[in-house]
Amino acid sequence: MASLNTHVEQRLRNDPIVWFITVRPDGRPHVVPVWFFWDDATFPIFSQPNKQKLRNVRQNPHVMLALDGTGNLGNDVVVVEGTAELLNEPSLNLLRAYPAIAEKYDFLLKSTNTDLQALAADYSQPIRVTPTRFLA
Repeated sequence: MASLNTHVEQRLRNDPIVWFITVRPDGRPHVVPVWFFWDDATFPIFSQPNKQKLRNVRQNPHVMLALDGTGNLGNDVVVVEGTAELLNEPSLNLLRAYPAIAEKYDFLLKSTNTDLQALAADYSQPIRVTPTRFLA
């Protein structure tokens, strides 16, 4: 896979929300905003259990992630095609393995008076998205 330019890497590291796009069993798209992390190879994402996006991934692991155009009339959109995998690892273990995730979202955790353990309990289903193609 081609290397990413510095601007795209920066957006993947710093943008707080990505649009997670899955396909429903009937073929309709399902698009939801999620917190995400870029670890230079994959995107760890955490979900509450029993959500539509999880049912969709079980049926079809092909997904897309999209960063908005940051107000530049679509000139700064980043789209990632990838494959999603539902992990059996507890969210808290993964969050501890990636301390940069808590660091990235520290301002949101503080503003909602939430700690890492509570976040992991609520968003207990980890997802790993492995990119297959970047469109920027």
